[in-house]
Amino acid sequence: SEQGEAKSAELIGNAIANNPAFVALRQIEAAREIAHTIAASNNKVFLDSGDLLLGLQSLKMLNNNNKK
Repeated sequence: SEQGEAKSAELIGNAIANNPAFVALRQIEAAREIAHTIAASNNKVFLDSGDLLLGLQSLKMLNNNNKK
């Protein structure tokens, strides 16, 4: 329902605002799901070396910024 989707969006927005690590966790979960799908596929997938971590390189920068 539209109300359910609106409430879900609101809860996710609150989680992001209150805890930046929530975004990092969602990125990791998405990357794991994509990697599993690719691994289980009979098709061959060629990735550029910059794409091998599926965008998780930015998490290192987030972690380094928190240490300063």
